[in-house]
Amino acid sequence: MVISRALERLLVALLLVFAIPLGARTRAARPPECILWIGAHPDDEILVSPILGRACVERGAQCAMLVMTRGEGGGSAEVRSMEMARAAETLHAALTHWTLPDVFGDVDAAWSAAAGGHAALVARIASEIAAVSPTLIYTFDPHHGSTCHPAHRALGALVLEAAPPNIPIYLVETTDQFRSAVAEPIVVDATSTWFYFVRDAQIHASQFPPEQVDMFASLAAEQRRVWLIDSRTRATYTLACN
Repeated sequence: MVISRALERLLVALLLVFAIPLGARTRAARPPECILWIGAHPDDEILVSPILGRACVERGAQCAMLVMTRGEGGGSAEVRSMEMARAAETLHAALTHWTLPDVFGDVDAAWSAAAGGHAALVARIASEIAAVSPTLIYTFDPHHGSTCHPAHRALGALVLEAAPPNIPIYLVETTDQFRSAVAEPIVVDATSTWFYFVRDAQIHASQFPPEQVDMFASLAAEQRRVWLIDSRTRATYTLACN
């Protein structure tokens, strides 16, 4: 019996359909991970670079960074912007780099003035979050900000105000300041991805001299950690900022 080409294609299509289990046809696909880091300055992302390296570089997650200032308070804005672009590229993250003023005092007031008011600033951050549509956000803890830096603390508060309630937000801290600061923190073992931290410090050479990079590279395994707070939990703090 001779089968026409049209009938042959139909039979092949039917075989493919019935060869796939019903559950495989109806099961919803798992949405891809999309990570957004929101920092105040170029180089802030170093604190989560071991996490971003694993997720964005090694596992192919979609990643983005939003950085508020060009870091002119700590050196050349042009140099720091170039370093930030290289760091984002190395971590396979799309970069949005704003030019809000890099101040150390009343950060919310300075940024709000530049953005046209506090509500406008929050709306601008919310719009960026919506554009990225992340499945999770990393940013600073508004209580302590990893080092009590006012820009870190102000940023953490702004992100918590701007982000939709359905997006998990993880607040980053530093190991030496945070070891016993918060009850039940999330501790990420970064031993196998610590080289991303070292590489990020090398990229931000204007902020991290070679001897400091060497210190990072020689940290003991038990110190190679990223400390986080899930913003949906209630943390008990023992650290305070003056």
